[in-house]
Amino acid sequence: MIRFQGKYYEWIESQGVGSNDLVASSPDSYISYLKTVSKLKGKDISPDILASEEGVQAIAQSIEGRRASKTIGNFKSAMRQYVAMVQAGIISR
Repeated sequence: MIRFQGKYYEWIESQGVGSNDLVASSPDSYISYLKTVSKLKGKDISPDILASEEGVQAIAQSIEGRRASKTIGNFKSAMRQYVAMVQAGIISR
């Protein structure tokens, strides 16, 4: 589960994620990436675990080897957008 999923979706759209997509929706993909990370970790995605680059790296390291490197890179992109939203003060801990 992604805490503040609606705000996250609005955030990534406001940042231009997916603005050039013709077929797939990048905002929907980012939501899917974070949901997969949540399942792999067995924890909700929230500001408690994802509020800094250190959180991104820790989560990525903990799921390394469970998905392809390119997929982990996609996960990290989605996580970094979540971190940016937290750091922008859109949501609080």
